[in-house]
Amino acid sequence: AAKEQGAMALFTEKYQADNVRMVRVSNVSVELCSGTHLRTTRGVFPFQITSEGSVGAGTRRIDAVAGVAASKWLQQQFAYAQNAAHILNAKQLSKLCDAVHRLNDTNKTLRSDAAKWLRVAAVNAQTVATHATTLGSVPTVIHILASESSAPHTSDARLVAERACHLRDTQPQNAHVVIQDTHIALAVNSISFPDVQAGALLRELLKKLPGKGGGQGVLAQGRLKSAVTDIHMLPL
Repeated sequence: AAKEQGAMALFTEKYQADNVRMVRVSNVSVELCSGTHLRTTRGVFPFQITSEGSVGAGTRRIDAVAGVAASKWLQQQFAYAQNAAHILNAKQLSKLCDAVHRLNDTNKTLRSDAAKWLRVAAVNAQTVATHATTLGSVPTVIHILASESSAPHTSDARLVAERACHLRDTQPQNAHVVIQDTHIALAVNSISFPDVQAGALLRELLKKLPGKGGGQGVLAQGRLKSAVTDIHMLPL
């Protein structure tokens, strides 16, 4: 009779008696009793949802704490907020969000400045050797940058990629491979070579030059097994 009224029985629960208690919460839920219940909802105060996520198609799950456990959880969150406020020099918790926004703005500015200096470094990167070759049917120039040992703190995958992009834009008639130590990047101009994928060219090159990498479109990147500091080290 309870099920006929819409009561939900969990498939993992066992109901041995013919008569069971049915719990109705307004128009929200009707369920068969599966154990001891509170006299009132005041017994689970405070109640706090701590996470929510998917456990299957069309099924969501929430995790929550209540009562004493919830009080301890809230105290812990308050302690986290206090520590964050101290680190961000926010004298009051009400100012914590403002401090986070300021930090985020500063981080965006620093990232923008770093990107600008990276482009400057890429334009002025010291090339120690170049070699013209062909990958497939694509004319390609390989550029070897000065090793990190001779130019400390300059070996960076981002710098190598940015240098390749700079050469692609300024010398679009060729595909460009840039190598510094074990970092490698290949860039190709999509207007000059509309049917060519940078990732495919790099994979072809890596058949001769041991390493791993990938990409698609106009830029591909990878890492060589051994550092290359001179054209003569390439198996061309």
